[in-house]
Amino acid sequence: MNLAPIFLYGLPILTVFAVGLLGSTRRIGFWLAVILSVVLTPIGGFVVALLSGPKKYKPKYVTKKTGQGQLTASPGANAGG
Repeated sequence: MNLAPIFLYGLPILTVFAVGLLGSTRRIGFWLAVILSVVLTPIGGFVVALLSGPKKYKPKYVTKKTGQGQLTASPGANAGG
């Protein structure tokens, strides 16, 4: 069995997808990381994704403490999950 096509076509696609997954957790995002991986090679896309910094996460809802020590969800919060 000849493994050359797997390494020639499959490995670059897999590495571009892996850089895209890394980019989805960074500020750059999935699609821009994929595009840059294709243009700059996967190593260049990997470096750019790492340098872009982590995403800034926003909390889904904010809790505040009441006077009796109980936590209540802020108005409009999805407390039901």
